[in-house]
Amino acid sequence: MEDEEKAVESYPGAAHSPSPIRCCWLRLRYWAATSIICGCSCLGIMALVFAIKAEERHKTGRFEEAVCWAGRARRFILASFAVWLAILFLGPMLLWLLSYAIAQAE
Repeated sequence: MEDEEKAVESYPGAAHSPSPIRCCWLRLRYWAATSIICGCSCLGIMALVFAIKAEERHKTGRFEEAVCWAGRARRFILASFAVWLAILFLGPMLLWLLSYAIAQAE
């Protein structure tokens, strides 16, 4: 029984509870990398930087900071995809409006 208590005390993560918001740190990094490729790359790079910082903070046991950095990474991932979708939608719309304006001018 004492050996089990010593083993639990010597384990570095035993004293800390898991982060309040469950987060798969590897999945967050994959989403950030995907947002670089499939989204707006500058926002995706920032998301990847924040995801790596969140993972490092989580490994060192600073869970509050890890949750903060992970939230920032998620916001940049969503912004990257939103900008990409806006460009995909607005590009053809602007071309259509331009051709319409030219047709009306003639």
